[in-house]
Amino acid sequence: MAEYVIGDIHGEIDELKTIIDKINYDQTQDKLIFVGDYIDRGANSYQIYKYIKELDNGKNIFLRGNHEEMMIDAVLNNHNINLWYQNGGRKTEASFPNQTELKEAAHFFDSLPYYHADQEYIFVHAGINPTLTLEEQTKHDLIWIRYKFLGAKSDDFKEKRTIVAGHTPVAEVKFDENKILVDTGSGKGGILSAVDLNTKKVYNTSDKNPIASLLF
Repeated sequence: MAEYVIGDIHGEIDELKTIIDKINYDQTQDKLIFVGDYIDRGANSYQIYKYIKELDNGKNIFLRGNHEEMMIDAVLNNHNINLWYQNGGRKTEASFPNQTELKEAAHFFDSLPYYHADQEYIFVHAGINPTLTLEEQTKHDLIWIRYKFLGAKSDDFKEKRTIVAGHTPVAEVKFDENKILVDTGSGKGGILSAVDLNTKKVYNTSDKNPIASLLF
């Protein structure tokens, strides 16, 4: 069984379908782990929502990102609507056929976990506070943290598992001592990437060959 982690999609349905095709996804054998930010920026957030619902087979993992959190807050709580709009929410709202389906999507996103973990990895949207254990993390940090996580060395972390995260765009998937960064800028002028966690092979939606960048 192959296990793939897929980076931030941001409303780009063609990118997502391309990456699913490139990894030759087998729903009976393979497991997909998404790190959140399915919506906003790109024009096809509704189509992304419908597509990932089709992929929701009880085995695949869908995490929430900060963009889902903003949508939940705006659509379900009528709070911080302008914040969501300023971060691509208007395109998301416009892509939905009606408010009923928009609210259904917000409820679906509100059901998603903030992280997923196994013995080797912690999967999360943004990263973790290096000074805390996984159980001590705040929801805010799990979907918003950036520099404190990115700038920390492996020795700084209480958690010794590898953290797989999106949120911060990088030119290509980066493998650090204890981090794998998988947001390669889909919806923001970049591409979508996926990593086979068993082989560490990287797939992306550019015309280049799959690549992996190692940082030391």
